[in-house]
Amino acid sequence: MNTKKTNTDQRIEYTLDSVSSIDTVKTPPFFKEKVLNRIAQEAVKKESGVSYLDGFTPKYQAAALICFIILNAFALFSYNTDNDYGENVENFAEVYGLSETDTDSYLYQK
Repeated sequence: MNTKKTNTDQRIEYTLDSVSSIDTVKTPPFFKEKVLNRIAQEAVKKESGVSYLDGFTPKYQAAALICFIILNAFALFSYNTDNDYGENVENFAEVYGLSETDTDSYLYQK
């Protein structure tokens, strides 16, 4: 057991000796201020841009525009071919008391 303790003591002494031989690093003057200014400038640049639309590239914009046009064309054609629209609106108005024939309402009197 005594050999393990001496071996550990030797390793500790070797480590401390190697740490003491490390030279200090010479930094240029005002290095910390320059780095902090650069970090602040990067943060301002990131805040000024719209970050949630970065992935919406022109090819995705074109695809979204095409889908929007197709959806609108489908809605327009289905609206034109639907002949029951007027009847549905009249039924809705009668059910909720919005029709012009309903004279029971206090707000609308002929």
